[in-house]
Amino acid sequence: MRRRPRAMPKPDWRAKVVEWNTEKGYGWLQWADKQVFLHRREYSGPNRTPEVGEEVHFILGKDAQGRHCAKNAVSDLGRGYGTGFLSLLLLCAMLGLPAIAVQRLPIELWKTTAYALTISLITYAAYASDKRRARTRAWRIPEAHLHVLELLGGWPGAWLAQRHLRHKCSKGSYQFIFLLIILIHQFAAYDSLQNWRLSRALIKHVAGTSISTHINDFSWGLTETRKHPQMHRNE
Repeated sequence: MRRRPRAMPKPDWRAKVVEWNTEKGYGWLQWADKQVFLHRREYSGPNRTPEVGEEVHFILGKDAQGRHCAKNAVSDLGRGYGTGFLSLLLLCAMLGLPAIAVQRLPIELWKTTAYALTISLITYAAYASDKRRARTRAWRIPEAHLHVLELLGGWPGAWLAQRHLRHKCSKGSYQFIFLLIILIHQFAAYDSLQNWRLSRALIKHVAGTSISTHINDFSWGLTETRKHPQMHRNE
């Protein structure tokens, strides 16, 4: 059986802004001998809108009518999107619940902290590598591999990479899975603080009542001696 050839990655181009309509929020890039349409929502730079003469990197895409347009345009002057105070504040808020839950794990805190930082750095590096490969037209890192890193705990690094590198942040299907992974981590953190009550109920519902006794007897990492030390000493 013959394998289907792999699709070539979309290249990252460079062009200069030659026209911009501030009121309507769009303009044109001069790319070789052609002009390419650019909308404000596809632009990332130090200002909310680009200036005429500013150079940007972009991916050539198509709009709903099939016309060529610029996607994920990033200014050469720097990236001002998403790494500001509000984005960092939201990230800290999302890290609050997992940070509390981690302290209840039967593992030394410095080990879990080191793992979280390491997996986030690896995830950020993977995003940066994929962005660089897009610009050099090399083979891209599969999206599934990036999602696996996020699921393993690297989602904070992915959050920062998406906003600082302006990468994978405009693809709806990718963002849906990414946000779902964040919700999974939030749910796991909350449920662990509830002694896995919701997870137990879900497993009972899916697997039936035949294993209910085994689920109730399972400590899920929290031994009964922690809850009732006096009862065990009396026994």
